[in-house]
Amino acid sequence: MGQALRVLDGTPAIERDLFSETLDASPEGLALTSRGRILHANPALADLFGYADPSEPVERLLSELLMDPAKHDCARLNGADTARTSNGNPLCEFLGRRKDGSPLHAESTCATFHSAGRNFMVVTVRDVTQRERRRMIRDSERRFRAIFEAAAMGIVQCDLEGKILEANPTLQRMLGYGCEELRGKLVRDLIYADDCDRYSRAFDELVNGKRNACELEIRYLAKSEAPGWIHLNISLVRGPEREPHFAIAMAEDITEKKLSEQRLREAQKMEVIGRLVGGVAHDFNNLLTGILLYCDLLVAGTQAGSRLRHHAEEIRMAGEQGAALIQQLLAISRQQIDEPRILCLNQTIVSTRNLLSRLIGENIELNVQLQEELGNVKMDPAQAQQILFNLVLNARDAIADGGRITVKTASCDMLPPKCSIPPMPFPGVMLEVSDNGCGMSEETRSHLFEPFFTTKTPGRGNGLGLSTVYSIVNNSGGLIHVESQPGSGTCFRVMLPRIPNPAPLESVEERFSPAAAGETVLLVEDNTIVRKAAHRILTECGYKVLEAGSGAEAISLAQSYTNSINLLVADLVTPGMSGRELGRGLRAEHPKLPILYMSGNRPRSPIQEHSEEPIVFFRKPFTGAALLDKVREILDAERLTNSMQSQTRE
Repeated sequence: MGQALRVLDGTPAIERDLFSETLDASPEGLALTSRGRILHANPALADLFGYADPSEPVERLLSELLMDPAKHDCARLNGADTARTSNGNPLCEFLGRRKDGSPLHAESTCATFHSAGRNFMVVTVRDVTQRERRRMIRDSERRFRAIFEAAAMGIVQCDLEGKILEANPTLQRMLGYGCEELRGKLVRDLIYADDCDRYSRAFDELVNGKRNACELEIRYLAKSEAPGWIHLNISLVRGPEREPHFAIAMAEDITEKKLSEQRLREAQKMEVIGRLVGGVAHDFNNLLTGILLYCDLLVAGTQAGSRLRHHAEEIRMAGEQGAALIQQLLAISRQQIDEPRILCLNQTIVSTRNLLSRLIGENIELNVQLQEELGNVKMDPAQAQQILFNLVLNARDAIADGGRITVKTASCDMLPPKCSIPPMPFPGVMLEVSDNGCGMSEETRSHLFEPFFTTKTPGRGNGLGLSTVYSIVNNSGGLIHVESQPGSGTCFRVMLPRIPNPAPLESVEERFSPAAAGETVLLVEDNTIVRKAAHRILTECGYKVLEAGSGAEAISLAQSYTNSINLLVADLVTPGMSGRELGRGLRAEHPKLPILYMSGNRPRSPIQEHSEEPIVFFRKPFTGAALLDKVREILDAERLTNSMQSQTRE
């Protein structure tokens, strides 16, 4: 440049004009400065800063072209900035000021030279506003892409026909499809069939301008065909003229939330049922107890094989089914009273085999396979029967036109559920009930143990049987497995922890145990039917019975009775004075008095509360044989205890 100026000093005017025209023709803004003042500016620079004539910026300070001279001083234009061009000249970006005061995002390079004893600087300025805008757009796109890819919520972009254009990784994982698999699919093809119309209607209203956004909770189908729930929020992206370009939807998987809501509803339903059952169980069980006791009296007073005895047995079987139903309701509502005992499942099956055969009907074969010397389990005998009855009746309902039900017992190895470390197996006892019926689908199996879930026609089932089984098995520390395929039958395997010392198989027959001479039972029951029936059964078996309808009446009888009372049999809930209060009152006078409490539902406070002696609880409804066996068991245990104490004193 210095050489050019020196050449121009001695050249004709035409060449100097050519050089000036060359500077003016430059597409980039050029300025020649000395001591910070502009000596020459070309038209591109003048236009860049909003001047009508290139002569306007001449003689102005270069700093006047800066928006904030204090922040961006001229030192940056004099080479102090560290940025450099490829040929080593200083490069800087600054915010310039146009003539009207508006900002200008510019970039400049500069070069200094010395001529005729003076220092000069050539400054080149270019507008980088568009480039910066493009950079900002690229940065914005990168930020959006990063958000799109990393969002914990599913995001899908689709055209106005509902075809998927883009889907983020979260949505891909949610649906089980890859991005390329989703691209081009219609969103409605991923919606559960029953919810598809609702989605299509809302999307059409959105595209046609009838709504600005739509929000839906709908079910979807993943690639594995597993259904789930999503909360879908769809909105339109519009252009400058407010014309719709495409739709974007945010999808949140709310499957777990829906399941939690369903569990809450079921829990609330159970609470309502619990209150209802708790309110009626006492009275209902009293009625069933009276029915069963009088049936036992009829059976005991008739000849085997007679029509009257057959009718009585049918009535008793109906009563036992009613008792099983109320026990199911109590178990589901957690009001059932557990009386765990060590028992053998083989004995439970043998004692109920005849009843099971009558329940399933003549067109179904009952095949029983019992392993000898089977280990014991510890559970409530009535609950063991409930498991057996419910599984067998469920198998019966799966066989439409006859078939076979197999009940099998065997030893097995169990693993504790939900163990975080590799567990050691422990011995268990398995009850297997299988059928060759219609089987069930995977969808049905997933709901199998939910209360009130049933695939049976109305009147064939209440939906409580299998949920009761699951509850009992779970509370007993056991496991239950189900194997089934449509058309291939079903197999239930119940595994329970085994107790050592196997119990021998015994034939369990209902019998009326005779009383020992002089044994007196104080019977306290406010329900007349139950009291009269129990009184007659105990009396016919040789017991002397003092009968009372309330606690106050029982205390009066006990005080006036001159002989010893060997056993108190009292209902836990009696008017005026509860059975517990009565028991404590009588034991104050007779500390060794054994007590048998009766009730049809769970007491509100623990039975053993404030008691030093073991207290026996007897659950309603019960049969006459069960009552007599229980009474005999308590009295024999008391007699043995007294005998041992006498021998110790001697």
